[in-house]
Amino acid sequence: MSHDFFRTTVSTMTASQLARRRRLTDTVIEIVSETGPENLQMREVSERSGVALGTAYRYFASKDHLLAAAWADWHRRLTDKVMNEIDGRGGSRRGGGGESTYERVLAFVQREMRAFQYNPNFARLAVHLEACNDPYVSETLAELGEENERVMCALMEDVPEEIARPARVAINSTLGMGLTSWTTGRSTVTEVMRNLEEVTRLILDGR
Repeated sequence: MSHDFFRTTVSTMTASQLARRRRLTDTVIEIVSETGPENLQMREVSERSGVALGTAYRYFASKDHLLAAAWADWHRRLTDKVMNEIDGRGGSRRGGGGESTYERVLAFVQREMRAFQYNPNFARLAVHLEACNDPYVSETLAELGEENERVMCALMEDVPEEIARPARVAINSTLGMGLTSWTTGRSTVTEVMRNLEEVTRLILDGR
């Protein structure tokens, strides 16, 4: 019988189950912050979170699935903050705050990169997950990509879609390649930041 038969999906979880799930992902965030993702063990997560190991496997099909969920929660803190700022400023998403679209988008991707700079273990985790073929990881990353897309769309609301779509692809690809080259020691944060600025400026500022 497939392990999936016993798995509890988020959409069917009770409030107490969601709370236990959150304890698991919060614990993973703590462990990754301290020691990185490479040697994380499900048993350690279970012991530190106070959630039974069997329960953890009912919520997550694999260690990589749990890592992906924790990574999504960590990244969501940034995207939620940015969306709240956009909503709070109202018309500023159209430049009411005096910023151009280029400046707003660049500020967002630079915040992403600085978050990785301050938490390099999560940069390594992001690169690891992008190369993972676990279907649950792919599903989680797709959901995270949709959330990131919503932020970028809000920041580029005044840009025609025929320009905005390839802009999002190019900027996200530049960030992804930058993370890989930085975490493997082939480039510096300064170089990644410069590449992000140049690509964003070329597409959205025309120079």
